Amino acid sequence: MAVSILVVDDNEITLKIVTATLKVDGYEIHSAGSAAEAIEKAGRIRPNLAILDVMMPDMDGYELCKRLRQMPATANIPILILTAFSEINEKLKAFEAGADDFMPKPFQPQELQARVKVHLRRAISQATEAETDLNARKIAIFSLRGGAGVSSLACNLAVGLTQVWNLPVLLLDLAFLNGQSALMLDLPLRNTWADLANNTPAYIDDEVLQKVLLRHECGVEVISAPKQVHEAERITPAHVTKVIELARSQYHYIIMDLPHDFNSSTLAALDCADVILLLLSPDLASVRCASSALAVFDKLGYGSEKVHLVLNWTFQNNGLPRKEIETALKKTLKVVFPYLSDVLLLALMTGKPVGLNQETGLASNLFEDLAFFWSKDEHKQSPPGNPTPAYAGVQERIRARSQKQKK
Repeated sequence: MAVSILVVDDNEITLKIVTATLKVDGYEIHSAGSAAEAIEKAGRIRPNLAILDVMMPDMDGYELCKRLRQMPATANIPILILTAFSEINEKLKAFEAGADDFMPKPFQPQELQARVKVHLRRAISQATEAETDLNARKIAIFSLRGGAGVSSLACNLAVGLTQVWNLPVLLLDLAFLNGQSALMLDLPLRNTWADLANNTPAYIDDEVLQKVLLRHECGVEVISAPKQVHEAERITPAHVTKVIELARSQYHYIIMDLPHDFNSSTLAALDCADVILLLLSPDLASVRCASSALAVFDKLGYGSEKVHLVLNWTFQNNGLPRKEIETALKKTLKVVFPYLSDVLLLALMTGKPVGLNQETGLASNLFEDLAFFWSKDEHKQSPPGNPTPAYAGVQERIRARSQKQKK
């Protein structure tokens, strides 16, 4: 089947030049003189690539690009903006609208042919990878109140998943201003999100992603928060979404350590998440923050199957009773952590997560059990051919609890 390209321009001469240039390579060219015509044709012919002009009478090329990104038929195709504008702010508009490339007029036919070939080759490669997509389970950990243990849970859950399944796990530190995931794993800050921000999202690919990963010997890979506060300003929601999009095919699990606010990057990550662990501690302020977060989640349309309430018992004594918290929030607590502050503090001070410290015993077992609890159903239902010691321990504890309930 011939590769089809949709060319949109209200200038008849430009349409003919682009068509003649690309037909040389055997592409099937469909032209449109307006945005409305382009939208109609895009849904009908499902092009493999689109080339858009900017200045058109009914809708400019940037808005058309956004519309094409919202249509299932064209959501993932390469889109190239071809325009008489060449200023940097116009390029930024194109990339923000979802374009993959930007090329000023007048253009050299050979360059247009080369760029089209590159984008089509990349699209074919990504489609091939999608066939073997690992379809990562994306778990976001969030709290509007600081001190609830978000980073500790994120780090230890990531480690627990590697220990149980011995499969690729990615930890994304999205607390760009003060994230400490790398510190918790005693990893040097060679590369961070700031290195990714040196690229526009459209140019981030697997090769770029691999260069910024920090790798821990246990199997967890990390993208760390920037070293300097000012570097966070360059990281956009589009960077976050692109990284998650790339990583979902390469990892079985993606753990997202989120900041304590609803900034645009946080919202992008929450939208991508399969599960949101809303963490709170047993105090009035924390419960109030959890209530506010739940209200936002409700407005965003997140269902109850996506949001799991998790109580971290941060006080050695006292604290609001579980039933009072559940009554106040009108939600059931999915998981309740026992008091582990001393163990978690030791892990933070040594850069050695609970699951990698044999001296933490019961706490280590807890994170392995929780890792199994939040694992993919397909993993839980299919025992691995070569079980890890952590997996064997989880199964033994499940059997013990089952037998105890029968008595």
